[in-house]
Amino acid sequence: MMRERDQFAVARNALAGYAASGRFGWGHPLVATSLASELGLSPTPVREALAHLAGEGVIEHRPGRGYFAPSPTASDIVGLYELHHQFLRWSSLEPVATSDGISAVDVDETDRIEAIFDRLAGRGRNRAVFEAYHRVRRQLRPVRRIEILLQNTGLEIVLEIERLHADGFTDALMTAIDKYHQGRIAISSALEKVMRQSG
Repeated sequence: MMRERDQFAVARNALAGYAASGRFGWGHPLVATSLASELGLSPTPVREALAHLAGEGVIEHRPGRGYFAPSPTASDIVGLYELHHQFLRWSSLEPVATSDGISAVDVDETDRIEAIFDRLAGRGRNRAVFEAYHRVRRQLRPVRRIEILLQNTGLEIVLEIERLHADGFTDALMTAIDKYHQGRIAISSALEKVMRQSG
């Protein structure tokens, strides 16, 4: 029989994946017993996983009401984008490591963009900042899948950001990061609308 700790890990990973893919829908209530039944687990580790993910900001906890799928407004999305943007600007000032590119062309576009940003953000020397970056990244995951559909030049700009960083062109890199950021800000209202409709 699966140990309680293993059940927590299974529940956490499954629920984080559901939230990231947007499977829950915008703002839907998350019922621990139903999720436990679906996952073939007992409710206790599912409740623990929901609490853990709420602590990371991946799902929402509304005291007295329970847990809910993310329901970010355009303003929330802009706030996350602003943080993500600042983390990338800080990290882009770090020295470039050799052989640091993303070569896999067959990966999902969302994963590819995140891998490039993860490498860029990972160059920072401040662990607390890197952990904060990862928290924002997890919160942006359901948004990014829709963002890619609405911002069809997103991958192209991110690949340019990667190239400029590898080549050490700091000024051009900052300009590219800012351009990407402004493109995301411009679609934030449309993102909220699409996410609401998915709910």
